[in-house]
Amino acid sequence: MRKIISAVSIFFLTLVFLAGCSGSKSTTGKVSQSSMINSLSKELGMTKDQTEAGLGAMMMLSKNKLSPEDFTKLSKGIPGGSSSLINKASDLGVVPGSVSTTADIISVLTKLGVSPVQAAKFTGSVLKFAGGLGGSTLGLLSKVF
Repeated sequence: MRKIISAVSIFFLTLVFLAGCSGSKSTTGKVSQSSMINSLSKELGMTKDQTEAGLGAMMMLSKNKLSPEDFTKLSKGIPGGSSSLINKASDLGVVPGSVSTTADIISVLTKLGVSPVQAAKFTGSVLKFAGGLGGSTLGLLSKVF
């Protein structure tokens, strides 16, 4: 199990570095939460509910790992804020406090019918998307993931 978690962590770190080195495009104007969810859902081949649950689980973990000040900054950088994503994840069965690692996010997604391969790509895709949001969003998420 440790080898899997290590491999997934290395994969995500590689994606973060590649996204930073690729000269990724920054988004112009405000991105809505629904456009973020639609974009990630399409990229990963997931349903809207699966994507929202994954994002909510990421926000739950971020809330536990970041200082209150940093989490407030992150919430402001996430389209639509983090509260609605956490609430949606809770509505879909993700128990607050049950997400303490990236592996827990993968578990949440697989319980919702996402293949393990797609679930493993989720966090990296979110980080890549966050890189285009500007501000400190990617940096704050990178502290957690």
